Amino acid sequence: MPLIFNYLFSFIFLIRAEITPPNYDFTMKSIENFMPGKNIEEIKKQNPKFEIFADNGDQKILQFKLKRSNYSLDVYTQVKKDIVTDLFIRLPQHFLHDIFLGDLQKKWNKQDRFVRHDRSAIYVWLNRDNTNIIYHGSCSITCFPMFLEIASTDKSVIPMYVKLNLALPKW
Repeated sequence: MPLIFNYLFSFIFLIRAEITPPNYDFTMKSIENFMPGKNIEEIKKQNPKFEIFADNGDQKILQFKLKRSNYSLDVYTQVKKDIVTDLFIRLPQHFLHDIFLGDLQKKWNKQDRFVRHDRSAIYVWLNRDNTNIIYHGSCSITCFPMFLEIASTDKSVIPMYVKLNLALPKW
């Protein structure tokens, strides 16, 4: 019996299996083309599949689909005069919060504001590259990201998260 245990134990160490999280291939470069300040015509050339989510004349909200092997993302961009002012992404819940938050902190350093309520938290980075970044993460058994909003600091444009909150039913 000890001999079988030794062989089994040795075999396990020989395998050296590595388990990688499901969002291992997501990087901020995946959404870099959609960032505020970019020209929407260039984005449309690179991502020809999109839908017009809302059209208010010179301000529009466009929905793009990013398909990857492990996930797909709906990327919403708000556009004013052909320039992206906002980026909103509903993130897959199988992503890991710690990895995603770490990526955000690598790019924009530590957040300026942090609010936690129950098992949910909102992280805010103010005035980074003329944008404000809002990230919402939540926890149940594990912690996962909910959404990421990157909004221009331009005061003449209503941020997309405000518009989405106004669209919710009032109880």
